[in-house]
Amino acid sequence: MTEADREDELHRLTFYVQRNIRYHMRRAAFFTRWSRLSSFVGVFFGSAAAITFLSSVSGSHPLLPVAMAGVVALVSAVELVVGVSQRAWLHNDLRRRFLDIDEKMQLNPKIPMKGINELWACVRRIETDEPPTMEALELMVRNEVIISMYDYEERSQHYIPLPWWQKITAHWIHWDVSQASPAPSQKAQCA
Repeated sequence: MTEADREDELHRLTFYVQRNIRYHMRRAAFFTRWSRLSSFVGVFFGSAAAITFLSSVSGSHPLLPVAMAGVVALVSAVELVVGVSQRAWLHNDLRRRFLDIDEKMQLNPKIPMKGINELWACVRRIETDEPPTMEALELMVRNEVIISMYDYEERSQHYIPLPWWQKITAHWIHWDVSQASPAPSQKAQCA
C-alpha cells in the first residue's frame, strides 16, 4: 500500500469520525432539550397554581384544566415511551467514544495503516450500539463536515442541499435522502 493510499484511508476515517461526532452531538442536544421541555410542561401545567392562574386569565373556561392535564399526559407519555433521557445519554456516550478515536488520530497524524485498520475496528464496535440513523440529519452533518474540511471548490463538488422541511424535521422523520446528490450549481449554497 502506498503513502497516498494510507493518506486517503486516514482522510476517509477522519471524515467518518467527524461526521459521527457531530451527528451524536446534535441528537444528544435534541433529546436533552426535549427532556427539559417535558419536565417544564409537567411541572408548570401540572401545578395547581398554573391551572388557577390560567383559569383566571381565560375567564374560568371549564375545559382549560382538562386540556392542560391532557398536554401533561401526552408529553409525559412521549417522554416515557421514547425514553428521551436515556437516548440523550446514549448519544452522549457514542459521541465520547468517537471523540476517543479522534483523539488517537490527532495524537498520531502519521498513523500506520495497521493503526487505521484498528481504529476502523473500533468504529465498527461503536456502530453496534448505535440506534437507527436519521438520514436527513446525517446528511446535514455530512455537509457541515464538508464545509469544515474542504476548500470552496471541493465543497461545491460534494455538498448536498436539503429542502428546509427536511432540515426542520430531521430529528423526527426518517427521510429517504438516498437520491439526493450535489446540485450542478452549488456555489451559492456552500459559501
